[in-house]
Amino acid sequence: MVLTLAILLLGLFAYAFLQTAAQSYRLRETERTLFDEVQGLRQQRAELEGLAAYLESDEYVEAFARQQFGLVKPGETLVVVDAPTTSGTARRPGERWWEALFDTEAPLTPTPDVSPGDLEEAELTLPADAPTDGSGDGPVSRNPSQEP
Repeated sequence: MVLTLAILLLGLFAYAFLQTAAQSYRLRETERTLFDEVQGLRQQRAELEGLAAYLESDEYVEAFARQQFGLVKPGETLVVVDAPTTSGTARRPGERWWEALFDTEAPLTPTPDVSPGDLEEAELTLPADAPTDGSGDGPVSRNPSQEP
């Protein structure tokens, strides 16, 4: 009987110890989670305080007044650049910017049967409306050393 009672008490103490250990583990996990959350909130608070300080600064007020209201300092000149309106045709997927700009359908690729030597021998012609130097001999030629 004494042995049974001792085993029963030992079992009760083991159960209480395991319950206490499990509860201690859960409390440590909760403490770690809350500590991480507090660290995150402290960092967020520091960021928000920095943002609030910036929003109250003269630098922000000036930038906001310039951007939103178009205000300028005395002696400055306001320059407004209007972007051109879109032509209404959007670029197709895979289309290169120059294809949309120059309205070309086929991509610009070299001709495989033409060699560089053939290009040197080819005669070049200019459109009829190309500017000339007035002598009728050909297009305007510019010497870089004669540029203004």
